[in-house]
Amino acid sequence: MGVAPAGTDTAGTGHHHLLIDLDTLPDLDESLPATDHIKHFGAGQTETTLTLPPGEHTLQLLLANYVHIPHDPPVISDKITVAVE
Repeated sequence: MGVAPAGTDTAGTGHHHLLIDLDTLPDLDESLPATDHIKHFGAGQTETTLTLPPGEHTLQLLLANYVHIPHDPPVISDKITVAVE
C-alpha cells in the first residue's frame, strides 16, 4: 500500500487514521468520522506529535481510501498501549 492524501483516488493507496483509546473499531464500511478518538492524516502525513493526558492510552493505525472508508480487507496495525507520565 502507498500513502496518498485524502481525495486522491489511486488504487493501492490510502491515508492513515490514528485510533486513540477506542475499545471497539468504528464501522469499517462507513467513512471514518473525525473525533477526539479518530485523528485524520488526510494530507498524507506519516508522523505526528501527540499530547495525551497522564495514564495509559491505546493507539492503532487504520488506513482508509480517498473518502475515509477503510480498505476491504482492513489495513490496520496491532493496537499498542503507551503510558504517559
